[in-house]
Amino acid sequence: MDFSAEKNATIDEKGRVVLPADYKNEMGGRIPGGQLAVELDPYEKCLNVYPVVTWEKRLSTLKSKLNRNNRQQSRLLDMIYRSFKIINVPESCRMNLPNNFMGKVNITKEVIFVGQGDRIRLWDIGEYDAYLKSMGEYGELFSEFFGEIEE
Repeated sequence: MDFSAEKNATIDEKGRVVLPADYKNEMGGRIPGGQLAVELDPYEKCLNVYPVVTWEKRLSTLKSKLNRNNRQQSRLLDMIYRSFKIINVPESCRMNLPNNFMGKVNITKEVIFVGQGDRIRLWDIGEYDAYLKSMGEYGELFSEFFGEIEE
């Protein structure tokens, strides 16, 4: 799976949002196992949404780098586990997101899904606009990181 593009959506009165069909199709037309992992992004005010298999690989990698017998690393592990939730997704793909997660990233009504490789990011539209303004120019960043790479 290699999610891309932006899709606008709206949170309904019950705090649910429909996963765009393009992303569902990217997963083979149905959500594998009927579940997705939702993570509070550690850097930005957005939620990261993963197919469970992808999330399990990510979580395994994170856990393998931490020693829970080390106090600081154990605390980080606590933070990681508090910052994600596996959610059930019905066939309609109307996801019921955790209210406390939505509050932490200021998601209210108008949202935008943004594909980013193996994950989908979910932003409040206002937070996303502020994020875009803080990023800098695409061409400048691309040149900074890839300008000297020969293809």
